[in-house]
Amino acid sequence: MKCPVCAAAELVRDCRDLPHAYKGASTMIAAVCGDYCPACGESVLDAKESSRVSAAMLAFHRQVEAANREADHIVGTPP
Repeated sequence: MKCPVCAAAELVRDCRDLPHAYKGASTMIAAVCGDYCPACGESVLDAKESSRVSAAMLAFHRQVEAANREADHIVGTPP
């Protein structure tokens, strides 16, 4: 299948670690399996993998928010 974004290349099936950043913090979501474009880097995930990645991102966002609240509390900054 051609890349739906750039149409420059055929998608390649692979599992890759996906970097993710939120509010200055970063994490790596391990082994994201999908179809990747070698030309532009776009990825196409199936519903199950997309749900897993979304859940991992949401959990990381919550972790960052909790750490930020804790840091604000420690230095005495009002919420």
